[in-house]
Amino acid sequence: MKPIYFPFTYIPETIATPLSQFLGRIIVLQPVLNNQPKVLCRLAENGYIDTYVPYIEDEDRLNNCLKEFIQWGRLHQGDEASLKDIFKNGFSSQTFTSQIRTDILKDQENDSFDPDPVFLSRLFLLVAQELDLQQNEIDQELASSIDDERVLFAHMTGEEKKFDPSGKSLFKNDYGMYMTGSRMDAWFQLMKNAVHESAFFVTNSPAVMAEMADHITNLEMIFSVKGISCEQPETVKRELEHCLTHLAMTPWFGPDQMSLPDFNCKVDQKLNFKLYLLPEADPVDVCNFFLKDKIVLKQHESSWLNLLIGFFEI
Repeated sequence: MKPIYFPFTYIPETIATPLSQFLGRIIVLQPVLNNQPKVLCRLAENGYIDTYVPYIEDEDRLNNCLKEFIQWGRLHQGDEASLKDIFKNGFSSQTFTSQIRTDILKDQENDSFDPDPVFLSRLFLLVAQELDLQQNEIDQELASSIDDERVLFAHMTGEEKKFDPSGKSLFKNDYGMYMTGSRMDAWFQLMKNAVHESAFFVTNSPAVMAEMADHITNLEMIFSVKGISCEQPETVKRELEHCLTHLAMTPWFGPDQMSLPDFNCKVDQKLNFKLYLLPEADPVDVCNFFLKDKIVLKQHESSWLNLLIGFFEI
């Protein structure tokens, strides 16, 4: 049962590498098949992630709309407007759908095209992906500048300059903090048509976990551990996967039915891991809940009895 990273379509290399060392390949949903960020292609080639594209229709129109949307934002908010401002003001506007229909789609070949919720969600996630990519590049540059400052300080004084927290953690931004609810709605719109062979979501966003807890009152934290190594022996990985699969496929009666492995805590790079369980709900149920704000009757067959959510701090 592969973990599914949510509610993002971009995962930084600094997260994907240690997380995949702990859990194996991570599934990252994509709004389009072509023109995916190069870093994601590289992570997939190196065996850290698998990208999955639930919808492949209208890709050219989506990519054109992304360009037109940014131009639309510059026109309406000024040439100096940041992508973050364009993102927020465009997608939070109640009249956005009609605006893109008239201002962006008017030059498309099919004048009768009417953007449905899936199309708008994919467009939203395309813009969010570009925004997260830009923010990660900024974070890397800032962290690198702190490293350079530390080296220069040591060279001039012969002493190591201490940072509290360390330089590399100063810019651990929570990308999910920005337009959290809208991100989740758009992502769950994709997830409804995505991989159903897993009932294990993972995230490193505190804002996303807070949003989940606000909407789903019976979400239960069943396990928490701090300071375990990212690199685990293959036997431990297999034991963990077996445990997670068992939890997802077995009626939940309480923590006594868990049998987690003994995690290695000796390697330098470490993480904190919390495991949550949503009983009597599978991934499609949760998608329906967020998109309709209620649990609907099951209209599909599923082997999953419970949904699992892993929250990681690296």
